[in-house]
Amino acid sequence: MEIKIAEKGGFCWGVRRAMDIAMDTSQELHDTLYTYGPIIHNPQVIDMLEGKNVKVAEELENLENKTLIIRTHGITPEKRREIKEKNIHIKDATCPLVMRVQSIIKKYARKGYHTIIIGDPRHAEIIGLIGFAEGKGVVVSSVEDVEKLPCMDPVCVVSQTTLDRRKYQMLGEKIKEKFPHCVMENTICDATDERQTEVRKLAGEVDAMIVVGGRNSANTTHLAEISKSTGIPTFMVETEEEIDLDTMMKFTVIGVAAGASTPNWMIRRVVAKLEQIKLRKMDWLVRGLARFSGFLVMSNIFVALGAAFMTSAASMIMGIDPSTELEVLSFLYFLSMYILNSFTDQEVIRYNDPMKDHFNSRHKGELLIVGAVSALVALGIALSKGIVSFVLLLGASALGILYSIKMIPNFFDRPVKFIRLKDIPSSKDLSVSMAWCVATVLIPFFSAKNPTPDYYSLATALLFVFILVYIRCLLYDVRDIQGDRMVGRETIPILIGKEKTKVMLFILAGLLAATLLVSGSMHWTSSISFILLLSVAYSCSYLLLYKKRIIAQGFGCEMLVDGNFIFTGFIAFLWNTYN
Repeated sequence: MEIKIAEKGGFCWGVRRAMDIAMDTSQELHDTLYTYGPIIHNPQVIDMLEGKNVKVAEELENLENKTLIIRTHGITPEKRREIKEKNIHIKDATCPLVMRVQSIIKKYARKGYHTIIIGDPRHAEIIGLIGFAEGKGVVVSSVEDVEKLPCMDPVCVVSQTTLDRRKYQMLGEKIKEKFPHCVMENTICDATDERQTEVRKLAGEVDAMIVVGGRNSANTTHLAEISKSTGIPTFMVETEEEIDLDTMMKFTVIGVAAGASTPNWMIRRVVAKLEQIKLRKMDWLVRGLARFSGFLVMSNIFVALGAAFMTSAASMIMGIDPSTELEVLSFLYFLSMYILNSFTDQEVIRYNDPMKDHFNSRHKGELLIVGAVSALVALGIALSKGIVSFVLLLGASALGILYSIKMIPNFFDRPVKFIRLKDIPSSKDLSVSMAWCVATVLIPFFSAKNPTPDYYSLATALLFVFILVYIRCLLYDVRDIQGDRMVGRETIPILIGKEKTKVMLFILAGLLAATLLVSGSMHWTSSISFILLLSVAYSCSYLLLYKKRIIAQGFGCEMLVDGNFIFTGFIAFLWNTYN
């Protein structure tokens, strides 16, 4: 079975902007925040916001001196005046594209034009738009509505931003016939049009379509209608729980599309559920290998193995003979840290990795025991290597465990913003990368007896490990940007944007390649620096695959990305064997 995911999925720009405003305001306010009507047509997101003290207000009573967010659909000028008169603080999250339609209506209304709005008269956006027509507005949603229009002159025509372009063209032609001199303004959102076009295209490539989103979302409902109109079986679901696997087993290729108000983590949950069908249809041997691979990733064994291989590679960069004990130390240390932090950071995993969240819930007891024992054994090995190694690992372990734990109590009326290490912007990736440097580079450096490595090779090894790990972390941040935004985590992609972060990733890869070339040419390290350029090429390869959406999510993506660490250790081993 094959799953095809529509590229234009998840929050549209306007919804994402509104969510950002809500999350930022909620964190700054430290008080209940209200939205005038649901900020997004998705029950699961509304429930999530409720848990963060962002509540829906249908009426304006008892909101004096409170902060109210105007949702993406906008409101009428009269309603805005009423809100201000009640001394309610406004945070305007009206979509800029809706604002543009409002300004068009306002401009022509002042010139005496009648406004015809094509759209759903019950939709919140239309209700807001009609308020700008100064009593000369009318909404049409069918040919019959157009035929019933009275004589008007002059006339301006706009549309709901999420309208189907075909419907706009069809009704627009009818309006043009009745009012030949009318001014036609195309106000359909390009992103909405692209999403609808992609669904039509995807419907021609699949046997069935699943459309993910809230049933109260007109945008999502319309995508489902478009899919149904092509003649293929179409299933609209709000959550993965609504998917009947027995029904979906009949289909060979399944498409997944999502409305503009559907968060990426809901799409991931649906895809994860569909992956179960792929497992059912596999040959028993392939199915067993797939399940074993998934187990390695979700249990954090795979990334811990990568750390062991990186310890070997870093030792060779510094001219130290690899130590099996130190490789085991790295394996156990990272196994314990990734396991323990997965439970102190459960909210993040719940949104970003539903499969791992499910795995952790099922095996919580066993994982916690493995994590604790691994940490103790790793510390024991470090102690056997000397006090410096022990102190380094103990410090790194303490920081890893304390990363998600509150360290500053809220004694004040206004809580301190940074009460955990993870609250510091972009601290996660730096902390993880430095922890890798401690376990895979510094401990082997200080444990080495003969030969003693020099500081040039140490610096090269530190930079190599740090950048390779940092690239991996940043890529996962790009992938998980929406879930991180939900929980208030400030990562590099959130601070500077996804596209700039992607550019940054390639710049880092270039910097690492230059470092290895200089280090090898200056004989700070042996020829292994040139061999390890293959690791940089590997990183660039998976970055390109991610950019082209060939890899995007699931344990297959993680196996490919984290596989670079094992690949690095392997090519370093081959170099060491034949030199």
